[in-house]
Amino acid sequence: MGRLTRGALLLAAIGLSPSCQTVQEPFPGQSALSMDITDSAVGTQRTPPPTPQIVSWTVDQAEATGIVGFEGAYSFLRRAPCDYDLNVVSLVSFSSACGSGGLTLKPGVSQKVTFNVKISRLELRQAARPDLTPTADPDGDGIPNATDNCPIVYNPDQADVDLGSEVARVGDACSDNDATGKPTIPDQDIDGVADGFDNCVWFPSPLAPGGTTPPDTNANGIGDVCERTAAIVLPPGGLSLTCKDVPFTTVSSRNFFFRMDFGRAGVLSCDTTLTNCTLDPTKIVLSLSGTATTYPCTTP
Repeated sequence: MGRLTRGALLLAAIGLSPSCQTVQEPFPGQSALSMDITDSAVGTQRTPPPTPQIVSWTVDQAEATGIVGFEGAYSFLRRAPCDYDLNVVSLVSFSSACGSGGLTLKPGVSQKVTFNVKISRLELRQAARPDLTPTADPDGDGIPNATDNCPIVYNPDQADVDLGSEVARVGDACSDNDATGKPTIPDQDIDGVADGFDNCVWFPSPLAPGGTTPPDTNANGIGDVCERTAAIVLPPGGLSLTCKDVPFTTVSSRNFFFRMDFGRAGVLSCDTTLTNCTLDPTKIVLSLSGTATTYPCTTP
């Protein structure tokens, strides 16, 4: 009988009767608004140029205005300006790098939001590499890259002791010896650092005394001897973008995640040496994550 009494008291405390009537949801569903600045085209040092390994921005402003249920401008930056590096070696999101936060909104509300972004610096970084296009022959051994198992080391004999067991064919002339004394450890630039640990695969960069990887002063994953930087020329005062009247209707438990992707076709164009890079702001759009929907952005 004591147990029944305690049960009845508990039901009364939470607003339920023995007939199982429900109470109002104590945590009503909410919607959210978030933003991302990224470059989906970053790659590794083995990715064909002109794909960058690192895209680096200084973001001075990233905000939304005209939000129903929020007065004024909502900043997606917890601190500004924010220096943000998107690095293929160590992927860190815009929200993490800049302390960006989302805004909680009431569901079921039609919105027309304007996004404002200002960027005062934009740089691309990449490990330099020789001409590795299929028909080129940078080592001069008479064998084009398409079939050369050591594209930057002269080896006209194409000797390859472990040909039958390799996933990617690498010749003896650009391999280090394994524990059995056979040349089976790929080392494209024959600098004594295996390709899997080499931050300059295509440029000799020996280990520093006592080091475990070739010198990398700024610790960004690209070795000092092969790092190349291309600074993008921006308009005077920086690049200002406005994506006006972006429509959406908030939905319970859904995050409306809008992305500004500098990796979209035509936004950034570079030559194969990453020394001549240009930006076309007219190609920049805002996209809604999970959909093919995009919204135009304009400059002043």
